[in-house]
Amino acid sequence: MQTIEINPMTRLEGHGKIKIFLDDKGNVDNAFMQVVEFMGYEKFLKGMPIEEVPRTVCTICGV
Repeated sequence: MQTIEINPMTRLEGHGKIKIFLDDKGNVDNAFMQVVEFMGYEKFLKGMPIEEVPRTVCTICGV
């Protein structure tokens, strides 16, 4: 199994990394993104209509 790691992630406020795990054929088997900073978006998104979430979050943070 091969692993691709992007560390540090750029264009991100704070620290983050991405790990991509490939199977024997080179296909993505699993992927993880880690961001250290706590943003707290889930607190003010609670109860918001799901259609509004992408528009709201993208105006706050580019991630």
